[in-house]
Amino acid sequence: IIQSHILTRLDGRSLVSTGCASSRLQSLCSEEKLWSDICSSSWPSTEDPLVSQAILNFKSGYRSLFSDLFASSLDRLSIAESLPPTGNIISAVDLRYCDQMVFSKVELTNTMPSDWFLSCPFRIDLLEHKELVQSELEVSGDDQTIQSNLEKQMTLSWIMIDPTQNRAVNLSSQKPVSVHRNWLTDEIELTFAMVTAVDPHLHNNDHVSCNIEVTCGVKEDSMELYVSGLSLTIQDIDGKCLNGKDSMVILQGLIAAERRWRNDGGKWRKEKYDEYIHRRKERKEMMEMRERRLDLVRVGCGVAFLMAFWSFALF
Repeated sequence: IIQSHILTRLDGRSLVSTGCASSRLQSLCSEEKLWSDICSSSWPSTEDPLVSQAILNFKSGYRSLFSDLFASSLDRLSIAESLPPTGNIISAVDLRYCDQMVFSKVELTNTMPSDWFLSCPFRIDLLEHKELVQSELEVSGDDQTIQSNLEKQMTLSWIMIDPTQNRAVNLSSQKPVSVHRNWLTDEIELTFAMVTAVDPHLHNNDHVSCNIEVTCGVKEDSMELYVSGLSLTIQDIDGKCLNGKDSMVILQGLIAAERRWRNDGGKWRKEKYDEYIHRRKERKEMMEMRERRLDLVRVGCGVAFLMAFWSFALF
């Protein structure tokens, strides 16, 4: 009765707590099928054969996966020793609206070191150019209402799995940290992000952001929701995309980082992103002020040179 009718109704946190009560319950709560069902209900993309095969190599299978994904990485990214490079990373992505699936996909990205990969901006696109993913979910209301509903009801998980470390991390903020409408295409662009501070020995930027951009819209005739873009980039404090080499350092560091559980519904991620944007604006204003001062110095030097030249020429 306990195994078939009680434990199967518990969520991950309750299952962990129950397993602490006795050795017998710990044995029952460690069943792989329980954790497999919990992971598949929370993140349906983990049912993909590519992901399932990778999870087999985790220390405790699906239980280890849940442990990695349920808790958040620490505020500051720091690695004492270098991690071995990985040839592939797996992205398992689930996009929901009002708890109903809109888009789910698993993507394998080749990260083998090469001159092109190490130097070019790192970017993972899950949709081809002009590709549309049409859902059967209807979204009603005017433009402002639709945008507000998407901001409140759209959720995303982007699971990144490193087969070398046999660990995973969820790079998404769960809910959007920024929503705006593209004035040219009239589509709605949602940003999900994970911002972390970085130790100087790991990267020369003090803060980086894993930015996930989702572009979606609503068809006028059927009012059905569609997705036209979904991509991941790693950005520095200036908003520039990092190259493949630096991006892999950040991603592997996030996967290996210690975890901490937070029960705030994603508000912490939003606050961290707002701080990141504030730092970016301050940095931009500081650089613009520095450029203006340099311009004044250049103009002053030019005027002084001309006055000295004409003084010498006339006298």
